[in-house]
Amino acid sequence: MNQKQDSSPLILMVEPDDETRPLLKYNLKTQGYRVIAALDEEDAIERMMGKFHCPDLILINQFGQSIEETVDVGRRICTISGLPKDTPIVILAERYGADLEGKDVQVGDREYVSYPEDGQQLMDLLQKICPV
Repeated sequence: MNQKQDSSPLILMVEPDDETRPLLKYNLKTQGYRVIAALDEEDAIERMMGKFHCPDLILINQFGQSIEETVDVGRRICTISGLPKDTPIVILAERYGADLEGKDVQVGDREYVSYPEDGQQLMDLLQKICPV
């Protein structure tokens, strides 16, 4: 059992909201992912510096900034922490119109934005990018 858990994909989750963070972490774990939770960019970088483990994916909840700024946060986390440049980054959109609801959009070579219609949509995208 431990062997399977150790080989499960690791997600670095950046979620500033105290109410959302434990729920999202719980949902990711029940899907079979290992999770390192961070509050913000600085916390994420600190958690990755000098560690022997690299996340298989970075998940960032957009919070009070544009999608472009949020994507840049993910790129900076990779660069400053020395993570592989091909680490996928998934942005969970905060506010969006009905025209984007239910869509997952690739916005770069390894960057994706999810505009979820329901909770399962994010899990489906993560499974596609980083299967358990």
